Amino acid sequence: MANYKSNLAADAALGLTTLIWGSTFFMAKDILTEWPPIAYLVFRFGLAGGLMAATFPRLLKNSGWAEWRAGALLGLLVGGGFALQAAGQIYTTASKSAFVTGLTTPLVPFLAYALLRARPTWGNMCGVALASLGGALILAPPEGAGLKVNVGDLLTLAATILFATHITLLSIFARRHDVRRMAVLQIVAAAAIFALLWGAFQGAAKIFGLAALPAFAARETVSLAWGAGVAWQLLYLAVVGTVVAFLLWTWGQSRTTPTRAAIIFSLEPVFATAFAVAVLGPGEWLGPRGFAGAGLVFAGIIVSEMRLGAQSEAQCSESEV
Repeated sequence: MANYKSNLAADAALGLTTLIWGSTFFMAKDILTEWPPIAYLVFRFGLAGGLMAATFPRLLKNSGWAEWRAGALLGLLVGGGFALQAAGQIYTTASKSAFVTGLTTPLVPFLAYALLRARPTWGNMCGVALASLGGALILAPPEGAGLKVNVGDLLTLAATILFATHITLLSIFARRHDVRRMAVLQIVAAAAIFALLWGAFQGAAKIFGLAALPAFAARETVSLAWGAGVAWQLLYLAVVGTVVAFLLWTWGQSRTTPTRAAIIFSLEPVFATAFAVAVLGPGEWLGPRGFAGAGLVFAGIIVSEMRLGAQSEAQCSESEV
């Protein structure tokens, strides 16, 4: 009974995390129409990191080398994933970004095998096949556009690899170390990485000139457009979308397996599309082919996780302790 209640609480925490994440896509898309991606992430994670450091100062002060190393690795992975995802959202819709990000889920069992020796099942492999076909439909260029694939979708696809690795490793570190400490350290680490990158772009522009910088770096030097709407969105993304979500996520995943967490996260693109269409309008609809692909991705996610072998789960749990 105690285990059931613990599992239910963990599922609820991860489900709420997924709902929060789904609500962030359209806000990020809105900000990124005027802001460069790294600048946006500097303010989002900087505010979140500062808030968590002020709320839990002892967690940072009393952290050992092993915890800092784990937090830095998690921060690097999630930071890289968010950077690629944010860059991708400049060129694609919020709903497409969410469903491409959903491809993270079928990748998790295979990364769990590579890192934890938790063998994937036939369901996992069938799920990957379905999700891959669905991803191909979503990523395919519109009719008449030739063979050119949307660069935003490719950037988001690259982000899924980092997110899947992060989910797998988080299950290990969240069981070895204090949950709140892991949440704080990875956010602080990600904020530091974004700040260093943004500072490097600003410095390079002053030293070498804008003409010498690649387009993505030059974009980071533009003046930031501030307004009440941007401020409120950043506040929500930092406090709710980052601080609250990371605390819930880390706590919930410390009490479950990577694959169980991944199937709950499969609801993220559903929530994201609902929010995006409601707020941003019909332009966020994926179209017939896109929705067919989204359906295959969702089916692949469910098939991949619904019949995970007990032996694989046991191996995973043993490796994580």
